[in-house]
Amino acid sequence: MHAPRTRRCARRVLLVAVVIGVLVPALAPAAHAGPGAPPATTPPPSATSAPGTPPPDDPAGEAGSLVARIAAARTALDALTADLGQRQELANRAVADDVAARARADGARLAAEESRRGADAAAAAAERARADADAWITAWFQQADVLGPLSVLSGSTGPQDVAARAHLRDVVTADQRAALDGAEHARIEAANADSRARAARIEADEAAARAAQARTVADGEVTRVRTDTETQQARLRELTGERDAAESRLRELEEADPDLAAQRDRAEAFDEAATARDTARDARLRAAATAGLTARAGRVAGGVAGGEDALAEAGVDTTGVSDEVKVVLERALSQLGVVYAWGGGDAQGPTQGIRDGGVADSFGDFDKTGFDCSGLMIYAFAGAGKELAHYSGYQAESGQRVPLEDRRPGDMLFWADDDGAGAVHHVALYLGGDQMVEAPESGKKVRIAPVRFDEEIVPTVTRLV
Repeated sequence: MHAPRTRRCARRVLLVAVVIGVLVPALAPAAHAGPGAPPATTPPPSATSAPGTPPPDDPAGEAGSLVARIAAARTALDALTADLGQRQELANRAVADDVAARARADGARLAAEESRRGADAAAAAAERARADADAWITAWFQQADVLGPLSVLSGSTGPQDVAARAHLRDVVTADQRAALDGAEHARIEAANADSRARAARIEADEAAARAAQARTVADGEVTRVRTDTETQQARLRELTGERDAAESRLRELEEADPDLAAQRDRAEAFDEAATARDTARDARLRAAATAGLTARAGRVAGGVAGGEDALAEAGVDTTGVSDEVKVVLERALSQLGVVYAWGGGDAQGPTQGIRDGGVADSFGDFDKTGFDCSGLMIYAFAGAGKELAHYSGYQAESGQRVPLEDRRPGDMLFWADDDGAGAVHHVALYLGGDQMVEAPESGKKVRIAPVRFDEEIVPTVTRLV
């Protein structure tokens, strides 16, 4: 559900680069400790108490140190959050297994009930056939004086009467034999039906047991994630405190030094402008993709220009791309800006998130309506009639595996532990041009981002359409 540990906030990095690379050298180039100085990676909350901190009369140097500390704290927070997100995805796998097991158990139970009804019907038919056979046997003995060999001849009025009586005897005998055969066949079918019903009941009981076991595993995984997150919450709070303290001190320096404040204002203005551009672009893409989907659904005259516009602006080369793939891409793009919610998303759209007892809860995902990474894929591919499990690892196995270098629009990209060979923990939809659309992680929204060709990207993509 979550992105790999190497994910970083690009604009925050840009902001750090602007402040460190422009502000600090311009104001106090002599304040740096030199190439042999160790980096400050785990600063204490107090910016003025750490050894080696620039003296208070050097605001530019202290500002540079604070910016570095803020960047280090944010990097550590990102890494810890991503690690917890991967644990969440393992819990999501257990939940998906639980849902699938319960669905199979329900199917087996319904099949057993149907089989039992069939067995009961077969038993009733066998009883009716036996009663019919008994009636024929009784009738045979009652009519034996009329249909017996001697009776056929005695009392006859002529050759035609003898032939008619013989024919009647043959008919009665054949009907009686058919009744007996029918009764035997019905008895055998009833026995077979009962055996099938018993076997179906056993399978249903076994499926119910497996479902109960899957539920136990799912509960255990969710509990384990909660335990893990609880043990790491203290570290999260510590890192957050370090970051907040450094940011507070940096703000104090900015308020006391107009030059620092001006540099910070310019960096924030740049960041805000970039955010505004992306927000406006996403709004255009979302509206165009929605228009394209509406046109396809209603077969509006003039084609699906809205969808094509959205794909073109998103950088999708639609040459040779099927309509099915276009629908998948448009559905994903139509959700740009929707909030991330762990456990959220189905074939109809965003849904309310679920609790995880840790990171997702801290962001209030359980109280949001949105998507997680695999939920977004479920929604996108539902437009092409494809059903997916709500776990990125199973989605990776849901279609044709193609080498990463042969990727094309509409393929699913995955990230996993152990250099891309371990447990899958994130999925995104490839747009083309090394761009993708994804639901990244708690606290963020569905977005377009460059493909992260890091050590965790899986060397194959999955192609469903």
